[in-house]
Order: sequence, then structure tokens, then C-alpha cells
Amino acid sequence: MVKPTSHKSKIRSRVAVLFFFCLVLNVCQGQQEVLQLKNGDRISGKIIREEKQELVIFTPWKAEILIPLDQIQSRQSVTVPSQTPVAQAKATPPTTAVPATPPVATPPGPKPKPKSPLQQWHGEVQIGTDLNFGEKNRQLYYGRAKLIYSRELKSKRIFKNVLDFNSTYGRTEGIVSDHRLEGSMKSDIDLGKKIYAYNLGSAGYDEIRKIDLRYEVGPGLGYHLINRSNIVLNTEIGMNYQVRELADGTTDERFFYRLAEDATWRISNKVSFDQKFELFPREDLGNFRARFEANLRYWLFQNLSINLTVLDIYDSQPAQSVSKNDLQIRSSLGVKF
Repeated sequence: MVKPTSHKSKIRSRVAVLFFFCLVLNVCQGQQEVLQLKNGDRISGKIIREEKQELVIFTPWKAEILIPLDQIQSRQSVTVPSQTPVAQAKATPPTTAVPATPPVATPPGPKPKPKSPLQQWHGEVQIGTDLNFGEKNRQLYYGRAKLIYSRELKSKRIFKNVLDFNSTYGRTEGIVSDHRLEGSMKSDIDLGKKIYAYNLGSAGYDEIRKIDLRYEVGPGLGYHLINRSNIVLNTEIGMNYQVRELADGTTDERFFYRLAEDATWRISNKVSFDQKFELFPREDLGNFRARFEANLRYWLFQNLSINLTVLDIYDSQPAQSVSKNDLQIRSSLGVKF
């Protein structure tokens, strides 16, 4: 009887060693957590932060999602290259009772690992074009780049910085019909679970709307109204100071209040929708600015999507002979990293 027992112990030892090796390989290659929620949702992504009552996960359709731990039914760490051997090691049942003192201890479950500085950056690049060759020749080119930095401070608060650049250039019958460039930076820091403070700044120009240079800055407060696994809704209130240098040589300075909201909705694993609305009123209610943007994304792969964007900008006091409203509809290909 000693001989069979020794042989089976060696088999179990090799299985345990194989499981431990695959686990280490999984950590080195970079894990993805698969979360099964009690409401039936299944979410996969990288864990950004985990505490006693909640965790924050990064997914391709939304940079950060906060999920309470009591809403998680089960979780699993997976990596595509090493998924099969790990599953085989887990699925191999012992043929006899486990001895009192196993030769190899069962490896512990994965523990939260500190994020490297590179893992704190995420981003997206979109490129689109609209070409028309017929009675009138028209070419429009569109590009956008977004870079997000997120980290946890020692006080357990989350700091996030978002850089957003977009540019459009177009010609109709050889004449420039669209030429604009804009960049913005928004910094957020949590003051609590629901309330956060922000500062928003942007600068750019628009040749068609006769704006040689425009820049603005303004702080404010935000509130996480809804923060669920498949839908996020934020509201913000603050101030805004804007300076415009127009093509006719005049410069104007204007002070606005700022009311805003933004939402993200994961409709399915393949489709997501996000929108943002900003209203900049003044004491004179007839003088205001507004900006609305909506994006519908279809994910071809985990990090590759096709996008439909609607952007509407309104200014009650535009440059002379320029329309108050500017509506743009764009299609693009996006890559998230």
C-alpha cells in the first residue's frame, strides 16, 4: 500500500506545483478580474483599487467603475494565455483522500498588488474622415486623443486628471470649411464617497467661427448621483472665466456660471453610450453658452470600437456674421489603451 500512496502523492504535488506556476505566470503577464454580480451582470477588467467595502475596476467602455463588495457574487482572475492550464489544474480532482500533511501547500489566492506608475494611465484615440467626391468635392478629417491619469492618495481619496484634445480640418471645393483645435484639462479629487471638487481649463481656436484664441478656467463641485456597475451619472456646479481674441482684432472677457451633467451607460457587452451637457449662464439669462456631446460606441473587440458622435455648441454672442449654433455629426474608429 505504500507504493500507490507515494505515487498519488507525487501526482497531487505536480498538480499543485503546476497550479502555482500558472498563477505566478498569470500575475507576471497582467491579470483581468471577472466579476459576477448578484444582479446578473458580468464585468471584466483591471482592478485599480480595492478596500474593505468596495473596489474600483477599469473596463474598455468606462475608465473607472466603483462596485460595492456586497454586490459581488463571485470573482475570478483570468489571463488568456494561461487560462487553459489553470483551468485544467483546478479541474483535476484527487483520486483518493487528501493526506493529513500534503507535500505541497495550496497556494494562497491572489492578493491586491500595488499599481505601477504606467498602469495609472489610460487613454483613447479616435480617427475619422468624411469624403465626398461628386457635384461638390468635400473632405473632412477628425481626430481626438484622451489621456486619463488616476491614482489613490494616502488619504484613500481618488485623484483623476483628464487631458482631452480634438481637432477638425475640412475643405469644400478647395476652400477651407472647417479648421479648429481645442484642448482641455479637468482635474478631480474626491472629498467623500459622493462629493468631489474639480478644476476645468481649456484653450483653442476656430478659424471658421473667427476665434483666433479662446481660453477659459473655472473650479467647482461635483456629486456622484449614480455610480452602479452599468450606469454612472454625475452632476456639477461651478464658475467659468473666458477670454476670446477674435479675428477682427477685438478681445472680450466674460464670466459665466457652470451647470453640467455627464452620464455613461453600458447597454450591453458590445454597446455603450455616454453624453455630457454643459450650460454656462450669466446674470442676464439671454446671454449664455451651451455645449452638448453624445457618443454611441460599438466594440468590435475589447479595445477597438466604431463611434458615432453628435456635438452641438451654442453661443448667444458669437463673432460678427457667425451663426450662434454649430452642429457636428461625426463617425470614427477608436482604440482604447
